Amino acid sequence: MRHRCLNLPIFVLVSVALFACQADAKKQILMIAGNPSHGYGAHEHYAGLKILEEGIEASTDDANVTVVKGWPSEKLIESADSIVIYCDGGRRHVAMDHRDALKRKLADGCGLVCIHYAVEMTPGESGDDWVEMLGGHFEINWSVNPHWVGEFKSLPEHPVTRGVQPFATNDEWYFHMRFSKEGKVTPILAAVAPLSTMARKDGAHSGNPHVRKSVERGEKQTVAWTYDRPDGGRSFGFTGGHFHWNWANDDMRRLVVNAIRWTAGDEIPEKGSSLGEKKIDMDRLFENQDYEPKPNFDAKDTAEKFGVPLGQNATGHDAKNAKSKKLFVSPVITKETKRHRVEIETSIKGVRDLFLVIDDAGDGFSCDWANWIDPTIHSKDDSKSLLDMDWVSADSGFGKVHKNKNCRGEDWSVDGQQIGKYALGAHAKSVIHYRIPEGYTRLTVVGALDTGGTRQPCGDQTSVQFAIYGGAAPNKIGKAPDNHPESDQRDPGNAITGIQIAEGLQATLAASEPHLKSLTNLDIDDRGRVWVCDVMNYRSNNDSRPDGDRVLILEDTTGDGVMDKVKTYYQGRDIDSAMGICVLGNQVIVTATPTVWRFTDTNGDDIPDKKEAMFTETGQPQHDHSAHSFLFGPDGKLYWNFGNTGKQVKDSKGETVIDIHGRPVVDDGKPLYGGMPFRCDMDGSNFEVLAHNFRNNWETTVDSFGTLWQSDNDDDGNRGTRINFVMEHGNYGYRDELTGAGWRDSRITMEDEIPLRHWHLNDPGVVPNMLQTGAGSPSGICMYEGRLLPKRFWDQIIHCDPGPNVVRAYPAKPDGAGYSASIDPLMTGTVDKWFRPADVCVAPDGSLFVTDWYDPGVGGHRQEDIHRGRLFRLAPPGAKYTIPIFDYSTAGGAVAALRNPNLSVRYKAWTALHQMGSAAEPELLKLWQDQNPRMRARALWLLGKIDGRGEHYVQTALADANSDIRITAIRLAKHLGMTPSVACRSAASDSSPAVRRELAVALRFDNSQTMPAVWAELAEAYDGKDRWYLEALGIASDLRAAECYDAWLSRTGNWDTVAGRDIVWRVRAPQAADALVAIIADPKLKIEDTNRYFRSLEYHEPSIRTEALKKLLPQN
Repeated sequence: MRHRCLNLPIFVLVSVALFACQADAKKQILMIAGNPSHGYGAHEHYAGLKILEEGIEASTDDANVTVVKGWPSEKLIESADSIVIYCDGGRRHVAMDHRDALKRKLADGCGLVCIHYAVEMTPGESGDDWVEMLGGHFEINWSVNPHWVGEFKSLPEHPVTRGVQPFATNDEWYFHMRFSKEGKVTPILAAVAPLSTMARKDGAHSGNPHVRKSVERGEKQTVAWTYDRPDGGRSFGFTGGHFHWNWANDDMRRLVVNAIRWTAGDEIPEKGSSLGEKKIDMDRLFENQDYEPKPNFDAKDTAEKFGVPLGQNATGHDAKNAKSKKLFVSPVITKETKRHRVEIETSIKGVRDLFLVIDDAGDGFSCDWANWIDPTIHSKDDSKSLLDMDWVSADSGFGKVHKNKNCRGEDWSVDGQQIGKYALGAHAKSVIHYRIPEGYTRLTVVGALDTGGTRQPCGDQTSVQFAIYGGAAPNKIGKAPDNHPESDQRDPGNAITGIQIAEGLQATLAASEPHLKSLTNLDIDDRGRVWVCDVMNYRSNNDSRPDGDRVLILEDTTGDGVMDKVKTYYQGRDIDSAMGICVLGNQVIVTATPTVWRFTDTNGDDIPDKKEAMFTETGQPQHDHSAHSFLFGPDGKLYWNFGNTGKQVKDSKGETVIDIHGRPVVDDGKPLYGGMPFRCDMDGSNFEVLAHNFRNNWETTVDSFGTLWQSDNDDDGNRGTRINFVMEHGNYGYRDELTGAGWRDSRITMEDEIPLRHWHLNDPGVVPNMLQTGAGSPSGICMYEGRLLPKRFWDQIIHCDPGPNVVRAYPAKPDGAGYSASIDPLMTGTVDKWFRPADVCVAPDGSLFVTDWYDPGVGGHRQEDIHRGRLFRLAPPGAKYTIPIFDYSTAGGAVAALRNPNLSVRYKAWTALHQMGSAAEPELLKLWQDQNPRMRARALWLLGKIDGRGEHYVQTALADANSDIRITAIRLAKHLGMTPSVACRSAASDSSPAVRRELAVALRFDNSQTMPAVWAELAEAYDGKDRWYLEALGIASDLRAAECYDAWLSRTGNWDTVAGRDIVWRVRAPQAADALVAIIADPKLKIEDTNRYFRSLEYHEPSIRTEALKKLLPQN
């Protein structure tokens, strides 16, 4: 037996060396700016942070500062020693949906700083989180936000106050905060608020009885504080920062710079942060602001009012008051662009202020690293490199602007080669401002993609535009000269020209603005009418449509695929940001988190007469990771899902739903995590959780055999999006099953590649992915079982991914007990990067309809354009939109309708046939004889539910030649309440691993005496290679692991084979722990190969694994 020993002296030396290395490393300070909000000169989040960045960099060489707009990538969060947030608060807080990630980061000791409105969270859970992380927060109806002169006459002794003298400023100093009772809160700035601060009436932000009493008593009000957190980390809250001009106050600025450094663990010198020699004047304060000044803005008066030096150019206020003049705009440059570059030569005659601009081309993706190569200005007699000049200001969307380095400060190159002599490295969105000496009339430069971006995993999404402007930086980049020269690219008339359509298909713009706005989900009724969720009130645009979002009905009356009639079915604030719609005859289910609504139209006038809540308090409002669309399944049940902000499912009375296996449907790890697909009866009863531990499974779809398919989104930017075949009861690995930890947390057998590591794929108990699709924002999905489209799309998953602007098919084929798949695009936004397909649905004629969110960005809850939206139809060229007339009143007519690829048609057909019962059996038997197994499966579901005929049809189908029909038989048996190990025993020896897999999954809640023996027979058939099959065995055995393991040992005898070791690794029987230890002790096994088995031991109870591991210790 081998023994692994730890060399303690070496361990100590390595630990000390590592600590020293970490101590010497520069502090990484991440600053996050929120969206523009309050107009010129106020709440200038980005401009204010850039000033603080300069103050830190002038004060210390031991810090790297990164300023970003909006919530940053996980990579930036991961590397930060302190996170500074300056943004609007309440529901608009940039961190609102990232609190859990922030908690995990702060638990590692990371600092946190919140400036001004960023100290406010909504009351309840988010407010409590802020108290826990920041030490206090602005709580509405408790705290207040008056404008007043805070006179800070004395300051406590603290590293944050070093070098800071008493000062006074007129600001919107918030006070009467809700502070933590844990940890150590130290007031840093406190002053007595004058009675004038209580002049406003009581309101959420203006006043309340509690604060009035405090002010009347003359109590000092704390407006800035430090917080020594119980976890050992440090936080700082600062309520000033409303007026941008106050950042010129050296004492206020030094206080905040000190505090940021302190939270990062930096040592503050006795005299405090130096801030450098350069004073902040009005010229500097003008830079980087989000808004243009008002025409009557008086810079001199503002300077006097706030005590700010005027500066050389403030009276003219050239950069802000000047008119922006477009000199050059490139086409969109991507990896497909020849040589990854564009050569630029433009006149700059008469230009004093020159702006080099790199834009993200409207797609919102990262990896937009770019270089300005050999930027040179020319006069009649001279040429001068811009690298020999000092810029006025330089901003980069990621990293920094560097001379002769890329945005990360590394060597620059283009497609792996250095071209030219000099370069300015930056990242979209970037603006570099130069003042041009007189006499220079021409600029030459090469704009090129940097290799650092194009060779990253997200490099395929790199896309930028290079622009040159004079006078002032532009608010928006103008269109390139060669993009749609005759009309605007955003015009609906150009919608099709910006999208590449697959061979054999033709796209038709079915509808667009002004008739509709941004579209999310859709469904299509049996008349061919398209029902859409029309959404404007989303996130930052939440009050843009005061009457509420809409459900629209669109109709084509001429057969050309263009919707010529539009009517509003329902409008209201109760369906704002609706993410799902399902049309079922005269009933419509609308998913508008936190409520799932069922509308009923009793008289057929397309106006609902009744509205009922099916499920309530399900998910986080205004969050697309919450509840999603419902659909009708082949078994007569409803299918739907929620993502990882779904939280729980509650019924119409607000009671937590308990599933058919007695589990509360709650995302709390007891035992369920994250995103989950569901199945229930039409009234919401007989609720089932079908799988768990997804991240954001935006929609689910089910085929005629009852097989479930989903997409899932990764933590943005990690190229880990995936398509899943959903094996019922499976764990899909977003969180660590044992601890709930994220995928970045260290563990044994951690995958090398991030896209695989993201899903804990090396852990026992995690179901594999069918297909990983890289970077994206996967959304709507359907199963295409029609026959109108080209044959390669028949019986395949069709899916929308608005991130890479694509609608795809995923042709799937059997792979052992599971499936593998490839990618076949249908629509790709090659030119129009605003194309954001959100959902796809099959019409009764077999064509597809696609909703288009149509927006410059996606992800991070973005909606930058609320006035545009599109609906497309996909069909073979020349195919008319002709809808059959269906007769549901006879069995023959209903069976004919059951053949249709549209779910609304099939719902009506299924319901009619089910109500007919045995009277429909002869016609259903005709369908049962069809050559298409999907038609046969549709018949089987109904035949099996005819009273007294279930067992007959289950046995008939189990003997069928088609493996998918045999799989359907097992699922039908479960639906009918049969005991799988008895009714489906013959499937244990089936030649198809997929059929045996389905039987294994069906055994999970089988409590019969026969179950362990049937499981053992299935386990004996495992080949040692098929992970799908292995996980099915694990799903089956988890609840009766000891019995199953014993039955297997009795049947197989020798467990120590390649296949046997896998079963020992996966099955959680207490007896398996000794076998795991025996494998670890095997001298033929490489040390690195033992990690897999050590990881498996972690899934056993501590007492069991401890006893087993004692056998590895040397004998006395």
